[in-house]
Amino acid sequence: MGLTYRERVQALLSGERLDRPVVDLGGRVASLNVSAYLDLKAYLGHGDHLEHETVTLLNTIGRFDERVLQRLDIPFRRVYLRPASTFKLDIANDGSFRDEWGVGYYPVGPYNERVYHPLANATLEDLDHFPWPDPHDPGRVAGLREEARRLYEETDYSLVAGHISAGIFQDCWNLRGMECFLEDMALNREFAEALLDRVLAIHIALWEHFLDAVGDYVDIVETADDLGGQTGLLISPRMYRELIKPRHAALNAAIRKRTQAKILYHSCGAIMPLIDDLIEIGVDILNPIQPLPGLMDPEELRTRYGDRLIFHGGLDVQSLLPAGSLDAVRAHVRRYLDVLGPERYIMAPANTVQPGTPPENIVAAYEAARDYPIG
Repeated sequence: MGLTYRERVQALLSGERLDRPVVDLGGRVASLNVSAYLDLKAYLGHGDHLEHETVTLLNTIGRFDERVLQRLDIPFRRVYLRPASTFKLDIANDGSFRDEWGVGYYPVGPYNERVYHPLANATLEDLDHFPWPDPHDPGRVAGLREEARRLYEETDYSLVAGHISAGIFQDCWNLRGMECFLEDMALNREFAEALLDRVLAIHIALWEHFLDAVGDYVDIVETADDLGGQTGLLISPRMYRELIKPRHAALNAAIRKRTQAKILYHSCGAIMPLIDDLIEIGVDILNPIQPLPGLMDPEELRTRYGDRLIFHGGLDVQSLLPAGSLDAVRAHVRRYLDVLGPERYIMAPANTVQPGTPPENIVAAYEAARDYPIG
């Protein structure tokens, strides 16, 4: 008799033998653009419109139709922190809106892009008067423990505490503007550190309330901060170690106090120079290991970190899924499982699946993982 979903995930997380590979789809780390999702949903015979799904601020799927997850054999179900009870998302006629941090969004093509940064012209003194999100609002956890307990007791799915925000570093550049905040880090260190500390305190408080509610039930906690681009880091290793790493370490320490769950860390891009740092501060699972030839090759990841990390992602959403053949998709999945090993790898998209992606390619990837032989 095979393992249940939760048993399979927990076996992987504890380094035990599996009966078949673990795969993932969903949340904010391995999702689909709404258009790509509706194509997939229709291909699977479940209609071409949204029903019970939720959509993120960036126009990707947050919560999936249960039938889609079951068809692709996804063992994970995510629980999310709620918005503050005092926050209401108001979408203007042109599609623009502001999030709880005051960051403004506007539809650009198939996504919502951040176009307004409320602290763009702020001084150090202005931080004392900014309307920060209230992490202690009781509406954030209303009914959350009951939801997690029900999923834990009534299903055999492995539960994941989904991302609470973009990340400490990213939230700072969302508030300030990316170019401006990078300049702050180099030229206005006092302001940069003050802003980082404000955001860190909110993140820690949010995670404390979140995990007080669900920490007993989840196997994985999803954290994030984009540190890389297609060819290298966004900031130098020294700048990361001086400014960002201590705050990532503080956040991870706060999470560890409230749950035994493994910590997944998401960063886009070529971040090989920082992986040892991430392991040092407690990252257990690295996402999305983008397929960047010569920069994030699975062979190199396995050689350097294979006994210290679990890898999550790897399924190329830029070229392979949109334009590759079915055979190429299957071969890609088999390569990553061969190299990283099913006991150290969770197969999932390396980022958001793009509009126009053939749904048959998505299905082929999950079928290839399902059928992968484990001796």
